Amino acid sequence: MSPRRAAVGPPVFRRGLLAPRYWPTWLGIGLLRLLAVGGHPLRRTVARALAGLYRRLNPRRAGIIATNLRLCFPHQTAATREQWLRQYLDRHMLALLDLGRVRCAGRGELTRQTEVEGQAILDRLRAEPGLILTVHSVGLEWAAAMLAETVLGSTIYKPFARNPVIDWWFGGMRTRHGTEALPRERGMGPHLRALRSGRSFFYIADEDLGAEHSVFAPFFGVEKATLPLAGKLARASRRPVYPVIGQLDETTGQYRLRFLEPVDLPAGNDREAAAAINRVIEDLVIDDPAQLMWSLKYFKTTPPDEADRYRD
Repeated sequence: MSPRRAAVGPPVFRRGLLAPRYWPTWLGIGLLRLLAVGGHPLRRTVARALAGLYRRLNPRRAGIIATNLRLCFPHQTAATREQWLRQYLDRHMLALLDLGRVRCAGRGELTRQTEVEGQAILDRLRAEPGLILTVHSVGLEWAAAMLAETVLGSTIYKPFARNPVIDWWFGGMRTRHGTEALPRERGMGPHLRALRSGRSFFYIADEDLGAEHSVFAPFFGVEKATLPLAGKLARASRRPVYPVIGQLDETTGQYRLRFLEPVDLPAGNDREAAAAINRVIEDLVIDDPAQLMWSLKYFKTTPPDEADRYRD
């Protein structure tokens, strides 16, 4: 089947996934399943150890995190940014260890375990589908799986081309409640049709995807390549935009969905549309900056007159 027609999930298990070269991956999946029943104190202890190890073994990625925080929060002290960096790594590793919980949870289980800020907005979303505008946060996978329990919709999925076992595992996690996960190459057409048909679209709007379809707009005061699409999709489908972020309290292990009031995003001028999207993302992030996935290269695409912001 051509990639134009293929959807990711529910994935089909093939015997080839049991080949010896994938045994380390299966061991990792098994460990995640064990940690799922091991309790939060154990997962938190392991996550802290992994965070420290990650920072020592991957100084380049730690440098990307530090650069992002410095660019976005130049008026904060170096000590504050260092605290956020540590918090982010601890939370990110804990969220990775929690993937076994997400994958094994029965329908409704994540909903019961999640704190919701803005329950009235979630109730409206369930009754009136729309564009769910979110970001790459540490609680992203949990939030997506929790919403999928009661909100039918579609999302964009980037396959793990180098490891089909991980692809199968994540694909199953993201589609088992009826979510239609489509590769980015399919474009926005299927998601627009889904919105028009009464399904929601879980849209992650913060990633830098290059200059081809993006425009530069300020993000925490820094020009960032941004896709100016959310407002256009909302207007074309006549659906509301629901901003939400998945957050994680590393002390208690509690996940929270924080909804903002639905927003009316511009759909005309591209720079205005992109700037409005970035302002919504700022509002989602600003109450607890260490929730955002700062290890992404948010500023890898630069205006023509600027040098690489991540250059050592």
